[in-house]
Amino acid sequence: VDTITLSNNKRVILINENSPLFYDKKYIYLSSGDKIESDLGINEIELELGPDLFEDFSSVSIGLVSKKTIQGLNQTYREKGAPTNVLAFEGDVGLGEELNSLGDIAICPEILREEALEQSKDESHHFAHLFIHGILHLIGYNHEKTFEAEEMEKLEIRILNRLGIADPYQIDLI
Repeated sequence: VDTITLSNNKRVILINENSPLFYDKKYIYLSSGDKIESDLGINEIELELGPDLFEDFSSVSIGLVSKKTIQGLNQTYREKGAPTNVLAFEGDVGLGEELNSLGDIAICPEILREEALEQSKDESHHFAHLFIHGILHLIGYNHEKTFEAEEMEKLEIRILNRLGIADPYQIDLI
């Protein structure tokens, strides 16, 4: 378990079940050699949705988990038997042990890599997108209905744009 303290004194707790994760004050380094900004877009989310958004939480936990683990979580919590790229759990379901946690986000790096390669995306950009997607779920957004999905996607696009990341929904599959 590793903890990164963000510029706003919030903490991201990283739990990695697969391989060592390296980070410094500026970047998290993925096993692929890609790197992502260590604030993971939290500042951009606050800029888009308001500075008081994360006032009542002190952390969020990110679990980097295997396909088998995320498939088990997906089955247990969503009754879906397939692996997925990201899951979000409000409160604390056990990935981290932090009080006042916004929640837990489980990301499967193996699926992330496969999707990034298949969609010709930078792996670090896709990681940022999945993290932001998870955070939006934790603060109440979902995509069960078409209008909700459109609203959530537009918000993701705006936040990613603030990070200099292209619209993830405008991909060319060859």
